[in-house]
Amino acid sequence: MRSYSEREVALFAELLADKLISVYQNEEVGLMVENFASVGFTQTALKQDPVKLFQMLVVATYDRRPFTGAAGGFEVIWGMHRTGQSIPDALKALSLFSPDDIRPQDDETIRRQLAGRPYFDHSLATDGAHVDFSRTLRDVTRLIDDGFHDQLLKASTASDVRGIYKTLTIIHGIGDTIGAKRVKYLLREINVGKVHPSEFPLTVVWPITAEYHASEATERLSHTLGVTLVPLAMGLLLNRGEPFAIDALFYLHRQRKRDLDEFIKDTQAIGPGPKPRPTPPPLRGPVAPPSDWDVAQELLAVIKEIYDGSLDVTPADVKRVGLEGVVTGKQIQRSARWLHVEMGKLAAEGNAAGMVDFYHNCLQTERGRHIGWALSLLGRKSMESEADRFRAICEGRSAAE
Repeated sequence: MRSYSEREVALFAELLADKLISVYQNEEVGLMVENFASVGFTQTALKQDPVKLFQMLVVATYDRRPFTGAAGGFEVIWGMHRTGQSIPDALKALSLFSPDDIRPQDDETIRRQLAGRPYFDHSLATDGAHVDFSRTLRDVTRLIDDGFHDQLLKASTASDVRGIYKTLTIIHGIGDTIGAKRVKYLLREINVGKVHPSEFPLTVVWPITAEYHASEATERLSHTLGVTLVPLAMGLLLNRGEPFAIDALFYLHRQRKRDLDEFIKDTQAIGPGPKPRPTPPPLRGPVAPPSDWDVAQELLAVIKEIYDGSLDVTPADVKRVGLEGVVTGKQIQRSARWLHVEMGKLAAEGNAAGMVDFYHNCLQTERGRHIGWALSLLGRKSMESEADRFRAICEGRSAAE
């Protein structure tokens, strides 16, 4: 893979930001609004009826694997493509699709009803891993009863958005990525509330990059054009007041892979251009230290290597080193993805000091040590194995100062 200079990657980031904004504003937003309107989730309906909000949030929690994979995409889950039973159809048949349906019943009764209803050969009671949908239905009912609908309608500031995101991610079955997607659909695209596009904070937007298609697009761009490309483009989107345009990575990878490939090919064809004339070193005085932004990108590159090495851990690998029943490949991958997302937020802000603190804190947690131990047995890079290197980057910056 060709290595590009910082100047070239900065240029590529400008081009990527231009493309993402164009695709998001001119194609994706309209398509999402149209898709949701086709199944009754219009701006008017969501503003007027808290039950509609309940239903949208519940269906969103099923918009995940294994259900999307089995059904053939999110469009079937929501009922946008009538190629199979939708989640709304399934829940209506069970009389579990409104707060009034949920309130009189206990969790065990709801769980039995869901378990008895196969959906593309999967039980509606669980995602097969960690989500118990009887808890989810109960949590969303409680959310509606506690006035979340009014909170959404009144939202207008970045602080309001953070509060809504935090409230959503407390719901069992709504993690960082699904929570970010809900904020995007409801407050940016369908535009329930009064939030200007520029008011969406990075902490609410960045988790979208962990979604499968967005993550795959990020991996491809990072591998071919530079690991700092997407964080740089994210910074530009924030500056231009359209941060959720980063979700166009999802749209391009899923709907228009050829366009993404052509963007990469065309960008690679751009020559480096005339090189600037070298500036002679000063006769005296210290060398300027690297900026926080530069250091943050170096630190993120280390995290990226740990992340990349964790993605292909298989059940056979886990069994080979005697970790079967102790940790799974999915748990390792999920932990690495979480680390990459959280560090990516800080790197996008140029917050090198925050990255150092976050790294140190992870090393102290039981979960962090457990995953690090597993990765060491698997012969993969871990936060422990790269700690000296991570520290050296920071110490090198301090020495330059």
